[in-house]
Amino acid sequence: METKRIALGPLELSYLEVAGAGQPFVLLHGLTGHRDDFRSSLPELADLGWLLAPDLRGHGDFTHTGHEGSFGFPQLVADQSALLDAWGAPRCDLLGHSFGGMLALRFTLAHPERVASLILMDTAPFSPAAWSRETFEKAGAIARTRGMAFLQELVERAARQNPDPSPSDRQTFKWGERYWTHQRLRYGAMDPVAYGALGVAMAEQEPVEGRLGEIQCPTSVLVGADDAEFLEGADALEAGIEGAVRTTLPDAGHHPQIENLAAWQRAIRAHFGRVRAEHPARESGEQ
Repeated sequence: METKRIALGPLELSYLEVAGAGQPFVLLHGLTGHRDDFRSSLPELADLGWLLAPDLRGHGDFTHTGHEGSFGFPQLVADQSALLDAWGAPRCDLLGHSFGGMLALRFTLAHPERVASLILMDTAPFSPAAWSRETFEKAGAIARTRGMAFLQELVERAARQNPDPSPSDRQTFKWGERYWTHQRLRYGAMDPVAYGALGVAMAEQEPVEGRLGEIQCPTSVLVGADDAEFLEGADALEAGIEGAVRTTLPDAGHHPQIENLAAWQRAIRAHFGRVRAEHPARESGEQ
């Protein structure tokens, strides 16, 4: 696995790559995420082919713009199209996690010809009820004035002091200090303007539940059994996408690729097993 750098016009970003043949399998992280969300998950999947996990705009080593107008779903959809062009990939197999899943849905609806198959993980075609514009505006103001590291300290302190964490948080806390170290990396790398702007975009998104019937590519829906916030979203995706295969991963919350790696990898392999059995030409990247 290598960390590489690539230019999208005047901006640059970093991505993880496992070199391989055929069309790429692209994995998109969530809000406040980082390409390293998949670092420990991918090596054992190297036999699947060409694997790519990029930083999303505003995250990781993506050039910080500091301008609210440069963030939003339309711009991130355009970024993914430009990335495939830069990689020389007409099509990809695409996984989106959480916010990245919301982006993957919109990319697939905008560019169905570029998505050979789709994996939607712990995500939804609408904003979960617990999210609000007010929350992200307040947190975004803290991020802009005090910095992302300060915001992360507040988030960590509140989580550690919570006497009744959610089932998903309890799964996360099983990582121990490794989780907080990774959270500090993720928050510290993020453009503070992007945090507020993308958070508001996510909370106030126009639902795409009514368009799920347009998705024709093979689709898998993955969700951690303890990720209560996204079980409703998984239900909607399973019901709305024709032929979608739902897998609820045990002993996992919002980050099943880390919390139950073995089950997650089995689900990924099952997805590609189905895709390649039904469409064998896709394994070699033929169109």
